[in-house]
Amino acid sequence: MSGMKNQASQVVSLNRLPVRQLRLLKQIGRLADERGMSVYLVGGVVRDLLLKRENWDLDLTVEKDGIAFAKLVADRYGAGLAVFERFATARLVFPDGLKIDIATTRRESYAQPALLPTVRLASIEEDLSRRDFTINAMAVQLNSGQFGRLLDPYGGQRDLRARTIRVLHKGSFQDDPTRIFRAIRFEQRFGFHLERTTLRLLAQAASTNLIQQLSGPRLQNEILLLLAERDPARAISRLAQLKLLRFLHNRLGYTPTVKRTVTAVPEAVAWWVRRFQGSVIDRPIVYLMALSSESSPAVVATMIRRLSLSREQAKRVGSGGCRVDRVLKKLTDQGIVRPSQAYRLLEGFSDEALVLFLAKQLGRQQGVGLRLLQRRLTAYMKNRTMKTSLTGRDLQAMGLQPGPQYKTILEKLLDACIDGVVTTEAEERAFVRKWLS
Repeated sequence: MSGMKNQASQVVSLNRLPVRQLRLLKQIGRLADERGMSVYLVGGVVRDLLLKRENWDLDLTVEKDGIAFAKLVADRYGAGLAVFERFATARLVFPDGLKIDIATTRRESYAQPALLPTVRLASIEEDLSRRDFTINAMAVQLNSGQFGRLLDPYGGQRDLRARTIRVLHKGSFQDDPTRIFRAIRFEQRFGFHLERTTLRLLAQAASTNLIQQLSGPRLQNEILLLLAERDPARAISRLAQLKLLRFLHNRLGYTPTVKRTVTAVPEAVAWWVRRFQGSVIDRPIVYLMALSSESSPAVVATMIRRLSLSREQAKRVGSGGCRVDRVLKKLTDQGIVRPSQAYRLLEGFSDEALVLFLAKQLGRQQGVGLRLLQRRLTAYMKNRTMKTSLTGRDLQAMGLQPGPQYKTILEKLLDACIDGVVTTEAEERAFVRKWLS
C-alpha cells in the first residue's frame, strides 16, 4: 500500500513524556546497549508524540529476544513480570505502578482470516509492517547513541499530516477484522478520514461475514474500546452507515430516537457525576444500553451472548430495555408520585440504567419532565441509603412469628420512613402494630 520511505535520520523529542518515564526509557536504552540489543518505542505513543497528544502507554519492542530483555529489566528495577510466550511479549509492572509491555520484533501470518496469528521472529521493519495503519507503524529507537531516532518506513508522518487512516496492505482487514472497528475509532478520535483504497477495502471486508468469525471476547474488546472514546456518537453513526451494527444483531437499528438517546449520553453522565460525586459510571455500558434501548429483550439477550459480556455487564445491559420506558413515563408524570413509589420504581436498576433514564429524557425534551426526573433521581439516591431502625429480630420480639411477612412488613415500614410518615423508632413500632391490626 505504501512505498518504503525510511526517514531514519529524523529525531523525535521524547521530552513531552513525564520525567519518570523519560528517565526510565533512557536507562532501558543503556541496558540494551550493554547487551548488544536494539530497543524501540512503538505503537500509539509514537503517533501521539508526533500529534502532541497525551498518551503514556509505553510499548517497547526488541530485536532478538524481547522476553529475555524484559526479564533483565524486571531484575534491574524490581518490576513484576508476566510473560505471554505465544506472542513473544512480556508485561512489566514497576513498584510505583508504571506498566510497560516489551515484545520481540516479529512478523505474523494468518492461517485463516479472523483467527489469532502465528508469530515468527523478524526485523524492526518487518515488525512495523504487521501493524494496522501507517500512523501506527512508526518506532523511536531508545539506544543511547540513537536515542529519539524515528523509523517511519511506511509513510506514517505523511498520513498524519494528511489526516489519513491508511492500511499497510490490501489483505489487512481480512487478516484481522477487528481493524475495521479500529479504523473507525481512530478516524473519529482524530477527525481524520479513511484513505480511498482503505475505505473500499473496509467496505469489502464489512460486506462479508468475516467479523462473524471473531470470538466474542475479541469483538467485545473492540466494541467497548470504541464506546470508551470521549464522545463515540459519531463512531456509532459510522458503524450504522457502514452496516456494521448487524454484527451485534441484525435487527439492531439506529433509529432517530436511538440516535438522540446516544447523543445525549455525555450530558447525562456529566449531570450524574456532578450531582453524585464519587459515583463511578461504566460509560461504554451506558452507550451499549442506549444503542439497544429500543430493541426487544430477545435482541438484547442475543447481543449480550455475541459479545460474551460478563454476568455483571449482562445484568446492566439487560435492564435497559422496555422496562425503562415504562418507569420513565411514571417518573416524568406531573401527578403525585410519593418518594416511596419512585424508590420502588427505581429499586434494582444499576447506576448506568439511571443515567440511561436521563439520556432518554434529554433526547425527548427539556422542561418540566426533565426537572421532575432529576429531582426524583436525586431523592432516590438519598433514600436508597435509608434503613429502618427495626429489624426482623425486633419483629420477632414483638410477637410476630418468622416468615415471608417479615419482608412485606419491613418494606412497608421503609416506605413509611421514606415518605416521612414515621421518623423515630417509637413511631416505627406504632406503625407495625397498627399495620398488623
